[in-house]
Amino acid sequence: MGPPGAGKSTTWKTLAKSQTADGLKTTVVDLNPKVISTNELYGVCDPKTRDWKDGLMSNTMRRLSEEPDNNPKWIALDGDLDANWIESMNSVMDDNKLLTLASNERIVLKPAMRLIFEIRNLKFATPATVSRAGILYISDFSGYQWKAYVKSWIAVQKYDAERKKDLQTLFDKYIEESLKHIKKTFKYTVPTIDIQLIMTLCKLLEAILATNDVKGLEWVFVFCCVWCLGGGFSDMNGVNYRKNFSDWWKDKWKIVKFPAKGTVFDYYIDIEANKPEEWIKMSTKDITESLDTSKAIQNFTIPTTDTIATQYLMKKFIHSGISPMLVGNAGCGKTQITKGLLNDLTSVGDDYLQQIINFNFYTDSTLLQS
Repeated sequence: MGPPGAGKSTTWKTLAKSQTADGLKTTVVDLNPKVISTNELYGVCDPKTRDWKDGLMSNTMRRLSEEPDNNPKWIALDGDLDANWIESMNSVMDDNKLLTLASNERIVLKPAMRLIFEIRNLKFATPATVSRAGILYISDFSGYQWKAYVKSWIAVQKYDAERKKDLQTLFDKYIEESLKHIKKTFKYTVPTIDIQLIMTLCKLLEAILATNDVKGLEWVFVFCCVWCLGGGFSDMNGVNYRKNFSDWWKDKWKIVKFPAKGTVFDYYIDIEANKPEEWIKMSTKDITESLDTSKAIQNFTIPTTDTIATQYLMKKFIHSGISPMLVGNAGCGKTQITKGLLNDLTSVGDDYLQQIINFNFYTDSTLLQS
């Protein structure tokens, strides 16, 4: 049990691999009980014909119990608990170790078989379920997960030893204190976890450092921090969290100074000049000659700070193999920004084109809020 990104899956996968390497071949079947109905999980009898339709869990458990060897066999149920499906597991988890189906068939959980429940919390678990399980909680409060990820990411990069050392120093300097303050003070539009923010930061750094001869490494690092740690903020409940984050960042981290005008999100880092520049200066295309006034206004995207910044970051994430997720209310321009980027990539024959066509851009704000 633990929050997303804590390492639950990695824990049991590592144990399974180590047992296999030690001579005990471990079979693991990973299921998500929340993606199907209870009838599809355990099976159901047709009320008219009385024909039995097998379920995913019943089929898996029967198949594993019929195997003749005594090697470990695990069924990993990776999905949040609810009373609709977990209560049927009580007889499997107690001393009887029997799964009783609606067809009156009884499937035995043999000694070599184990159930592994991978869950977020016990919010919807009953005392009957909790008392039958051995619960191990994996916390991410100390930041062990993202720190380990950073060390692993730096180790596999093709940078020289000096740059790797500088990157680790910057992570140690900025990240831990920033994450602690963000947790206490600000609220993201879409809930996030620490390791997800750090993975995004590493991928953006990787994309920028791969295509530029960067001399001012700290400038680039700060730019990536601003967008990866603060890019998910907006106005919520009457509070402008994005502006508040900008004010805090300018006040807290003064070695790399942003201009007093505007927020930290109004600037990109000019790699050659090694200084911040306004996003609008990145727009070098004169659109006045290409405008066709006979078409409706929604067919055009006028470059602004927001569109230029969003499209720049989308290109970098696509380069790193990450799908961008655009979040916002209907009519704020998500689709138009995506179309504009796609048109730009098409016009220059960019090799990212095929990748971006296959990406899913989430545009339903109601879905994201849920």
